[in-house]
Amino acid sequence: MMKMRNRTCRLRARGLAGCLTIGLLMPGCAFAAAGDDARPASGQASTAPSQQPKRDPLASPFPAEADGQGPRTGPHYLMLRNAEDWRFLKDPKAKRDWASPLKYIPLNADGNVSLSLNGDQRTSVSLSTQPLLNDSTDRIEMLARTTIGADLRIGPAVRIYGELASGQIWGRNENRHMPIQQNDLIVQQLFGEIRAPVGSGVARVTIGRQEFFDGPRFIISPRENPNIRVSMNGARLSMDWRRFRFSAFHFEPTEQGKGLLDDSIGNGETLSGVYGSLVLANGPIAGRKGTLFFDPFYYHFVDEDRTLGRISGRDRRETYGARFWGQVGRLSFDWTALKQDGRFGIRPVDAWAVSTNQSVALGKGAAAPKIGFHADYASGGGTFDSRGKVGSFNFLYNATVIFSDDNYVGAVNMMGIAPTFALPVTGKLQLTGEMGFYWRPDQKDAVYRGNSQVYAGTQNVAGKHVANIARLKATWTIDPHVSLAGFVNYVDAGKVLRRAGYGDNLFLETMLTLRF
Repeated sequence: MMKMRNRTCRLRARGLAGCLTIGLLMPGCAFAAAGDDARPASGQASTAPSQQPKRDPLASPFPAEADGQGPRTGPHYLMLRNAEDWRFLKDPKAKRDWASPLKYIPLNADGNVSLSLNGDQRTSVSLSTQPLLNDSTDRIEMLARTTIGADLRIGPAVRIYGELASGQIWGRNENRHMPIQQNDLIVQQLFGEIRAPVGSGVARVTIGRQEFFDGPRFIISPRENPNIRVSMNGARLSMDWRRFRFSAFHFEPTEQGKGLLDDSIGNGETLSGVYGSLVLANGPIAGRKGTLFFDPFYYHFVDEDRTLGRISGRDRRETYGARFWGQVGRLSFDWTALKQDGRFGIRPVDAWAVSTNQSVALGKGAAAPKIGFHADYASGGGTFDSRGKVGSFNFLYNATVIFSDDNYVGAVNMMGIAPTFALPVTGKLQLTGEMGFYWRPDQKDAVYRGNSQVYAGTQNVAGKHVANIARLKATWTIDPHVSLAGFVNYVDAGKVLRRAGYGDNLFLETMLTLRF
């Protein structure tokens, strides 16, 4: 899809950006080499008042599970590494492991200036028997992603975060070597942040390049599946209180390059908006422990040069919606409703979507199995017409893994339901799975992949049934630093795909993730 760059400026200072990021890493390497000598001895810390750990006066008072910083992947690890805070290791009694000397490196006597280093290595190997559902050659694909980051904190109020990423792809009949898969080195994140108390709450201003995951993943996500995630350039203001928070933001996504630090600011898209979250309940609900959140939001999105079906032009979407989610006893749920208007080219937009996910635990505690289902709807229509309203939903930056692990179905002209289960086999091994059934609501519109590309010809055939997708995932968390995952997806093509010349596909993948 061709893009017209919007206010694109080359990172003429990219050498400075790279040097600054590397500069943040260098002191950490020296301290890491010092091992345990890089932090105060326990005896010294317990006797000197200046070494006594203090609660962060500018920590967010809002519940952590809804703070807009992305999902947790461990006790102290997050998917967005920039959101981690390892200053608790200042406490000499805090639990440590081999990586702790890298996670909290005091740079002055009282430890109020500190550095934290992080890194990830994700490697996967996959097989697809018919990768595009009409390809006669199978696909063997190997992906590798390396990231390394540094978080410099100056007191409780100031921080600078930098992150470099690299992605590589090899194989047979593999995906095209686009920048999201093949990228020698990119400044993935580089931002400054200032915090300040506001009454009983905390204000946070973040300016620079950053990953963004504040919203329902049906429409907002940094997209974890590819090698290089989506990063945004701009500013974000967050205000957190104990029972309410909101964020206001304006971003331009990074234009990713394939070479060495050849990324730029602006790819022709802009994303602005406001997101709020209100704690409706936190405690007993109908005699059961629970927490309920209500999140209203508004996103303003512009793509200066978008193609969808037979429409090309400027796509402006005003997305209004709300998310109601939480947990009551053994029941967990996450419901989102969205309405879009705006203009695509010269034509008005009238689109909407609904996403629901719910499950119930079949026992008490973390070892209890869960069963549930997710049901989703995204409107379609108008993209193969020459006039009238455009009804096709624009899912912006959603997590495509909602429906499959290999991009088979996208949230455009789609409705589906998928029973789900989660089975903790042991404390470290978990199985999850689902069986999804998908249709298209508008037979005059096409079927779309997870990247919003059309299954060519589907707009010309009759029928509504698109596909059935069976998924199974096994995750073995060996320790906080090592995890191994296996994926199986089987696509059973429905009448619409078969009539357009597409067929079934088996997708197998093994993924190893190392992190510190």
